[in-house]
Amino acid sequence: MNTLDTPNAQQGATPIWNTVLKYGAYCGGAIVVFSILTYLADVDLMSISGMLILYAAIFLIGFSIAAMAMKYQRDKLDGGVISYGKALAVGLLVVLIGMVISSFWNYILINFIDPEYMEGMKEQFIATWGESMPQESLDEALAGFDKAGNLFEGIKSSLIGGTIFGLIIGLITAAFMKREPMKEYMR
Repeated sequence: MNTLDTPNAQQGATPIWNTVLKYGAYCGGAIVVFSILTYLADVDLMSISGMLILYAAIFLIGFSIAAMAMKYQRDKLDGGVISYGKALAVGLLVVLIGMVISSFWNYILINFIDPEYMEGMKEQFIATWGESMPQESLDEALAGFDKAGNLFEGIKSSLIGGTIFGLIIGLITAAFMKREPMKEYMR
């Protein structure tokens, strides 16, 4: 009976990198597949509904895959326990890697597959938001579209966005996935 109540001796000492890399690749792949589907369906991502779909999908993908990664780390590698901090790190890094992979896909799409894609996005943005924005803000937003084809700008943006999304997703998901070791009580 004692072995059922005591966690694996390796508890907490198992590195997270194999889990993070594996599930980060899954996360990136899922985001890329979603991106391909929205591209093929010609979804207007500049509309309010398009933006809601985009962000909801990224959060759903991130939450799902971060939870799977935390569960894998906890149950398969750490003997059924994982601290909140370790679960947070797993979730944050999985989403961050997924976003970086996604930025590579966007670079390939914009520069090699469909070089006119960003012009279409600009037109959608102007049609949706052009009349409701001051000209200075509109010009600044449109300049951001021109930077989208630059690999380093894409990676920088994905690192910032991935850190923010990953932190939000990690904080919430870790609260549900953490499992502290059972304490033995003396009678």
